[in-house]
Amino acid sequence: MKQVALIHGWGGSYAATWKADGWTEALRNAGFDPVGVDIAGHGPQGGSHDPADYADLASDLAAKLPNGLHGAIGFSLGTKLLLELEARQPGANGKLVLGGIGDNLFAPEAAGPAIVAALRGETTENPPQVAALLAYAGKSERDPACLAAVLERPANPVLTEDRLSAAQAPILIFNSRDDAVAQPDDRLRASLPGAAHQLIDGPGHVALTSDPRFREAAIAFLSN
Repeated sequence: MKQVALIHGWGGSYAATWKADGWTEALRNAGFDPVGVDIAGHGPQGGSHDPADYADLASDLAAKLPNGLHGAIGFSLGTKLLLELEARQPGANGKLVLGGIGDNLFAPEAAGPAIVAALRGETTENPPQVAALLAYAGKSERDPACLAAVLERPANPVLTEDRLSAAQAPILIFNSRDDAVAQPDDRLRASLPGAAHQLIDGPGHVALTSDPRFREAAIAFLSN
C-alpha cells in the first residue's frame, strides 16, 4: 500500500490535527497507508525545554519518515519542513501537498514572541491570530514549555528562492484566501513555478485541515 506521511503545524499533533479531522480514514478509504508523525517537541511525548535542541527540525523529521513514501501532506510548520527536506533531497518524499503556507515561508514567525508570552502566562489578552494558534495547540496533548522552546529555536528552516529551485517533486499548494498567516502566497508560487495551486474561500489558517475541500484536493492530487 502507498504510504503518505502527515505533518502537522506548530502546536498540533498527528492525532489532534489529521486523525481528528478525518484524514486517516479518508486516506485509507482511498487506498493509502497514512503515516502519522509528530514534529519534535510536540504531541504527548513532549521533549526538551531548551530551544537549542530544536536547531534542526527538518533532520529530526527526516529520521521519522519511512523510505519510499508515495507522498506527504503538510500544514503550516509541517509544510516548511517538507520544503526544507525537498531542497536537501529533491523528490525523496514523493508528491507533496502543502497547506497553510505562503510568503510567510521566507520570514520569521511573526507571532512567535506573543505566543511564547501567552504560553508562559505573561499575558492573557491575545490578538485574534495568536488566540487561534493557541486554541489549535490546546487541542493536542502538549507541554507548553516545549512549544515555547520550539518557537524560540535558532532560525530554521531557512528557505530561499534559490534553494527551492532544486525542487523536483510534484507539488500542490492549497490555501485559504482568509488565511492571515499564509497569505499572500505569490512569492512562494513564483519560487515553485511547476506547482499546482488552489485557493479557496472560507477557512482561516487553523481551520484549513478541517475543511473537506482540502482533504479531497489532497487525495485527488496524490491519486493522479
